[in-house]
Amino acid sequence: MNIGIKIYRKEKGAAIIRIIKHFSVFILLLFFHDNGIACRYTVREIGFADFGKDSYQLILFKDGTISETDIKLFENISSAALLNTNISGKVIDLKKEKSSPFLKYYHRSDKGQWPDLIFVSPVEKVKVLRLNRKEDFTQSIWALLETIVTSPARNRLKENIVESYGVIYFIEGGHADENRVAERTIKQAIERTEQIMTSLPKPVNKPPRVIRIKADDRESEDILLWSLGWEGNESKKPAVAIMYGRGRRMGPLLEGDFIREEVITNMLRFVGEDCECGLDRTWMLGTMIPLRWDSDLKSNVLSEYGFDADNPLVVSEMIQILSVAPARTNRSVDTGILYGYTENILKISNLANKSGTTEPEMTDEGFFSGTLKSLTFSLIGIVLITIAGGFVIFRSRKKNT
Repeated sequence: MNIGIKIYRKEKGAAIIRIIKHFSVFILLLFFHDNGIACRYTVREIGFADFGKDSYQLILFKDGTISETDIKLFENISSAALLNTNISGKVIDLKKEKSSPFLKYYHRSDKGQWPDLIFVSPVEKVKVLRLNRKEDFTQSIWALLETIVTSPARNRLKENIVESYGVIYFIEGGHADENRVAERTIKQAIERTEQIMTSLPKPVNKPPRVIRIKADDRESEDILLWSLGWEGNESKKPAVAIMYGRGRRMGPLLEGDFIREEVITNMLRFVGEDCECGLDRTWMLGTMIPLRWDSDLKSNVLSEYGFDADNPLVVSEMIQILSVAPARTNRSVDTGILYGYTENILKISNLANKSGTTEPEMTDEGFFSGTLKSLTFSLIGIVLITIAGGFVIFRSRKKNT
């Protein structure tokens, strides 16, 4: 009988120890989850989500130069042609919509059969788009919309962006020697990236794919080049754009002397890092190019990464993660980020989601003080549980003697 009691008490003591261990681990995991430290997404993966902030606006101003029939045609055609894109078609009635923020972009077209349209980027760059006045309105609108949402270089990006590490757009300049130097630099950066791909938080098998945009391609890639920030002529320097996720650009467009091996390598490294790597939100959520992202591509992302980037719960989780990432307002080349150590005062601005709600404002002081409090309470809890458990075990063993 005494032997049975001793065995029971021994097993009870072991069970208590197991409970203490599990509960301690639970508290630590709760601490990490609460502060976004255990981020399960990389920058590359977050880039596949659409947070509703990268919408381009195609605007037709109703100013009396176009019939009601053609206005209706534009609304119907744009609704169909812009499906599954990050582009919205809008008609602005100059007589009725006096407070529209798009009125500042109004452009009265020159004399012709059809009016011009205004294309506005997420960073408020404006491009005037001219309809083909030799065609009827329906044909002209369809042709224009197709050039806005697709092009050979964008199609090639969609073929490679999901499975490969990313895509590098190499835009040729006006001088062959400079192009060769830039091409060699890109190759060296990719080789360095391949060396670290297997050691990243989430290893990638396929290296970045280079898509070359030649001088002869500039006309067909006019919208893409404009959205990347490239504007120039035949004497323009070569340029490089690092693309990831749903056609997002990592960092600024690199032109001329900024095309350096270490710069490209660092930017590529950021793409593969965990979302808590310290990269500011304006880089982590690079502006998307105008792009059609259909159901097949969404399915490919789900198959490749195991999450639905269009699921509201996933998007909400990513927004929460991004709400504790530093935000910079300067969109120029940040040499501190590219080349090494830098110090900044972190201040988090509100991040709106698709429904229009915002995450609360958070500063670095608030974040780190909250982290310290959570850690303190967690450690106190673990110590108290350990003391209590030890006391129970001590009492149990004392009774056995």
